[in-house]
Amino acid sequence: MKWFYIRWGGVLIVAATIGIFGIQRYNRDVTAISPDRLLREQPTQMVRVLGMVEAGSVIKEAEGKPIGFQLSGEGAKIGVQYQGEEAENLRDLKTVVVVGKWNSTTQTFESEKLALVPNYGFVTAAYLISLLPMGLFLFNMERKVALLYILIKEEKVYQPEQLAEEQLERR
Repeated sequence: MKWFYIRWGGVLIVAATIGIFGIQRYNRDVTAISPDRLLREQPTQMVRVLGMVEAGSVIKEAEGKPIGFQLSGEGAKIGVQYQGEEAENLRDLKTVVVVGKWNSTTQTFESEKLALVPNYGFVTAAYLISLLPMGLFLFNMERKVALLYILIKEEKVYQPEQLAEEQLERR
């Protein structure tokens, strides 16, 4: 039984490691902050900002020039200068994620890329709802099989020879 618990301890350690790497990747590449948080923290590195394009704020100038618009979220508005590929998603009242850097001198967000709006909460919950009970079921079944194996082994190995011979004669 000792190896049984060691094996399942290893499975739990591997699962926890995968979970930690998944959370780190989510925080690094997927999570987005609100315009309010951007104004409070004013980060200097590349960030993803999630907000809604204000109605009537999209200003398209000449080809090759940045597109300006207002992004709002959680009670705050920021000006965004987007210089990237022409995006079909960039329209009024659309929720978007802009990737770029905050320019504290001009108080604008300089973006080069539009990203997909993350909606991974339900997927993670679905995996956890299905995988946790299945893991507990497998642990319980393997434990029962191991105990049954031990019981059968003890029953057959330590049975006196006379009883075994008598049982064979009866058949």
